[in-house]
Amino acid sequence: MKFLRPSQFIVRHILAFSCLGPLVAYTGVVWAQEAQFRAVGGPGLERGEVVVPHATGAFLVCNSKLPEVDLLRAYLVHYDSELNVDWTRLLPCPALLQEVVDAWSDSPGSVTVMTRELMPEDGYVTVMHRLDSTGTWAGSAALQAPQNFRPVAHVEWLGEPWAVGATGSQPTAVNVVTGNVKTWGGLPGTLDVVTDAAVANNLLVVVGSRTQDDTTRTAIWGVYPFGQLAFENVGADAAAGAWSQADAVAVRGSNVRVLHSFHPHVPEDQWLLHSILSVNLTSGQLNGILYGPQEGQRPGRDLISTPQGWVKLSQSDVVPQLDLSMLVTHYNPNGLYLSQGAWGTIFEDDPSHITQSEDGAIWVAGSTRGAIDGTWNACVLRLDSLGPLGAWSNDIPGFGTYNDPLFDDVLALQDVAVEGEWSCSPNPARGQTSLLPPSTLSVTDRAALTWLLRDSQGRVVREGQGTDVSLDGLASGPHVIQARHGERHVHVRVLVVGEN
Repeated sequence: MKFLRPSQFIVRHILAFSCLGPLVAYTGVVWAQEAQFRAVGGPGLERGEVVVPHATGAFLVCNSKLPEVDLLRAYLVHYDSELNVDWTRLLPCPALLQEVVDAWSDSPGSVTVMTRELMPEDGYVTVMHRLDSTGTWAGSAALQAPQNFRPVAHVEWLGEPWAVGATGSQPTAVNVVTGNVKTWGGLPGTLDVVTDAAVANNLLVVVGSRTQDDTTRTAIWGVYPFGQLAFENVGADAAAGAWSQADAVAVRGSNVRVLHSFHPHVPEDQWLLHSILSVNLTSGQLNGILYGPQEGQRPGRDLISTPQGWVKLSQSDVVPQLDLSMLVTHYNPNGLYLSQGAWGTIFEDDPSHITQSEDGAIWVAGSTRGAIDGTWNACVLRLDSLGPLGAWSNDIPGFGTYNDPLFDDVLALQDVAVEGEWSCSPNPARGQTSLLPPSTLSVTDRAALTWLLRDSQGRVVREGQGTDVSLDGLASGPHVIQARHGERHVHVRVLVVGEN
């Protein structure tokens, strides 16, 4: 099981785009293949988290930090079969914070998005949102989970959906249907963190890390159907120094592979490496280790099992022209190296998750910095198949960007005054709030103010004049008062605590 070094690759073409810079793919011999790369977003910070392909397109599910607004929101992009943007949405959000955790499809043409949301009164709540391929929202449901449960992944276990994560330092699995809770680990004096989960032969395999005595080591747990701990393996890779953490777990029948990143026995600011651990499903002990790069900074990101074998996703710097890019590596079912290739822009690219669609195409969700406006934007990479990944043809990889006009209307207009000069009270508010302009604004000018009230999706839900803003009958959640004074526009955030 050999990892090829950068010198063993041949960069066949560097492609120049008028304003976006070059895009590069590894090539070795001629092979009929196609790669498509798309960037999408606005003036804020969009990070692609998960891509969910289906028969007529794909959902790209992202986290979005909107500009000028201290809010984190779930952002969805739907691509058609030609990878054109069909529609974009911000999920309904009555919360102070909404963070995408995972997404999946359990029926054709639909997507379920699991988010972690900070509610004004209830603290953190796990919520499932469902949409179809037209962007129609089919409703949301909160998970019956322990308070401040932090989910990281969705799995199908024992024929039912489960959310897996941690409550404090206690690894936790919650049945989405019944609310049944299973916990393990969380020993006194330790901090257990969960990063991913999978199911193999009715055994829940959970990975993450355990911190104890200032040392953080990769942790692997096996959990029986009734919640008992089948095995626990902490610090399995002897090459790791004082820090290691599992990035992902994948299963193939009774075979379990764990991708983890680690600092070797050198100062932590030098290298960050990764390896793939082969785990015995019965004992939790190692069957073997497949090491990745032996130098440089290349953290692992994700690992999946496909009918063609194992596929690893990592961030790579093996091509100087690409800076940090997305590296896809293919191993056969026995773990032997087959091929790999890197894709991205001349800017920094950071992959997050990888999946394979029913037609064999490989999809990568991630983020790219600089392709649109200099900020981080969500992106998706689609490869026709697994390859050979290092043997692309001379076809130019498709590259496209979409500067989303959604962000022109949602809490992010260009003409925004310094909000510190304006506020409203009360805030949070129910029924009514009042704008509080700077003291230099005269009584006459205050009475002449006009305003629009926008909800969390940018829709105008109310308008008026003066400083009093009616909130009667509005749904709970963050809103923005867009006030106008002469030629000047200001935005003031208000959290509505409604009755419905």
